[in-house]
Amino acid sequence: MKDLLILGKEQIPDLLLAIVTGVLSFFSSVGIAVLAALLIVNASGVGGGLLSSKNTVILMAIFAIVRGLMRYLEQYMNHLVAFKILCMLRDKVFAAVRRLAPAKLQGSNKGSLISIITADIELVEVFYAHTISPIIIALICGITYLILIASFSPLIAVVTLVSYVVMSVILPVIFSKWAKQHGRAIRKEIGHLNNVFLDLLRGMTEIMQFAYRDKAIRTVQASNKTLVDKQSRLIEQLALLLALEDVVVVLTSGVAVLVGVLTGLSWTILLPLVFGIFFSFPPMINVASLGNGLSQSLASGERILNLLEEEPIAEEVKDGIDLNLEDRVADPLVRISDLSFSYGDQSVLEDFNLDISEGEIVGIRGESGCGKSTLVNLMMYFRPADKGDILIAGHPIQSINTQSLWKNISYMTQSAEFFEGTIRDNLLIAKLNATDEELRQALRQASILDFVEKLEHGLDTTLTELGDNFSAGERQRFGLARCFLENTKILLLDEPTSNLDVLNENIILDALKRNKKDKTILLISHRESSLKICDRIIQM
Repeated sequence: MKDLLILGKEQIPDLLLAIVTGVLSFFSSVGIAVLAALLIVNASGVGGGLLSSKNTVILMAIFAIVRGLMRYLEQYMNHLVAFKILCMLRDKVFAAVRRLAPAKLQGSNKGSLISIITADIELVEVFYAHTISPIIIALICGITYLILIASFSPLIAVVTLVSYVVMSVILPVIFSKWAKQHGRAIRKEIGHLNNVFLDLLRGMTEIMQFAYRDKAIRTVQASNKTLVDKQSRLIEQLALLLALEDVVVVLTSGVAVLVGVLTGLSWTILLPLVFGIFFSFPPMINVASLGNGLSQSLASGERILNLLEEEPIAEEVKDGIDLNLEDRVADPLVRISDLSFSYGDQSVLEDFNLDISEGEIVGIRGESGCGKSTLVNLMMYFRPADKGDILIAGHPIQSINTQSLWKNISYMTQSAEFFEGTIRDNLLIAKLNATDEELRQALRQASILDFVEKLEHGLDTTLTELGDNFSAGERQRFGLARCFLENTKILLLDEPTSNLDVLNENIILDALKRNKKDKTILLISHRESSLKICDRIIQM
């Protein structure tokens, strides 16, 4: 809770306004109840009323207007604070994912990440909009009410104090501890369910093709049942909490009447006092309800904070050197010396050595799991090596500013990623200020310009999510066009043709061969045919 408060410290002025308006709102509500009791006293004809009936009604009307305005302002300011902070949290979470990527994304449950970015951040709104100010409002209102009650009956004030403590301290503590484990389990289960749905949506064709439908339905039903079971326990706790809240309010009012009668308190004072006590509990009830409702909010906050505090596997280098490959550089351009790396206890690379000269096309061949992709990840400094050195133009990669390293190397995998937008949008990722002529030249180099120009909207043709409205070969050529547009000196191509047929493979290889001038290319593949354009081939 302290860490969440620190995140929202810039919204303190708005939060203070929410607290002030909230206090005035509840004061007005209690004022209406007390004035209603005074009306009853006046109507009894016994006398002793503090105000005339007319003045009482006027004051009730004023309190009603104040109550409405203050309640509106309190809710408005609380939610304004919450939504401003949620906006800030989304920025921070996206920045954290960006800082932790790509290693974080390669080894994580993406459904859980989506749950953090969407549902968890939304649930934190409960903490900022319905927790901070209600606690402070309850404290201010409670102290004020107790002082006023004590001025008429110290004993009734003690009874009320005990009830306030039970309502706003004991109940929320008990129920928060009770609900805490369920809250965490629910957030984790929602992340798992998101992951199940992502897998099923991606594999819908396979589900239909291989008659996996019944098992897919059972998988969803099992995950859903687990989630519902955990949520039902929270609902049962909430029902019990609401019942206990009502019991405390009614018992307190009853005991206050009994104490007042036994101590000989005049009923013209006792009646307004009991009315006031009965209607003074809403701020405390708001706090009591936090014990159940806050469990998921804090569990969500904990997951968000853990992500924000997570350290990247490879720290971004910002105080190193900027790479310049335009001038003549050291030979070899890339030198890998005694490189070793393991994932936990699983060793992948051991004392690996490789020199790549400028302008050379080097192929790396090997079975799946032999470390080909790991080697590329290490060269891009996505992960730090356990031992050994990787030098680009004579500089260790850990001494090169990470952004500079990435600007000088184009990296393409077996499935180029695309975003919903136009062909132009997806190419401009590589060079934001590229002209249409530069875009066409990149497409020409990737042997797909003729295809694009035949489309009805040309460069403004829309790519759907993941580029699924184009074939695998077309998507790979768009990906290659992005590399040509970026126009770096070094190309790292990790299985760029593994998902393609022979025709599309030959188109891409021919495009690379025709445009290899001034480029150093590392081509990774387990297919012999993909490596025919290489100057030499390394077997891993």
